[in-house]
Amino acid sequence: MSEKTVKEQLQTELSNLESLVDEVKLQMHLGAKEAQDKIKPYLEELEGELSQAKEKWEKFEDSSENAWDDIRDGLGQSLKSMQQAFEKAKKHFPPE
Repeated sequence: MSEKTVKEQLQTELSNLESLVDEVKLQMHLGAKEAQDKIKPYLEELEGELSQAKEKWEKFEDSSENAWDDIRDGLGQSLKSMQQAFEKAKKHFPPE
């Protein structure tokens, strides 16, 4: 897989995860106080992971070709952690 393809794939995943954070924020806003209290720790975890993923993305974009495999792997792990945190938070969303 070329560096360009990997960058495009990771950028898409990062954008999708930014959307997940927005979804959690929306659900917190719509939910009852009890649901908000349950979701808040997951939102904080997601926001922290997103911040780390963005930092890794910046390093990835600025890295030499030799370093991009390591950074890609770290960014991929951050994205995976965010997905897991979102799935945990989703269990506490108010019923539709």
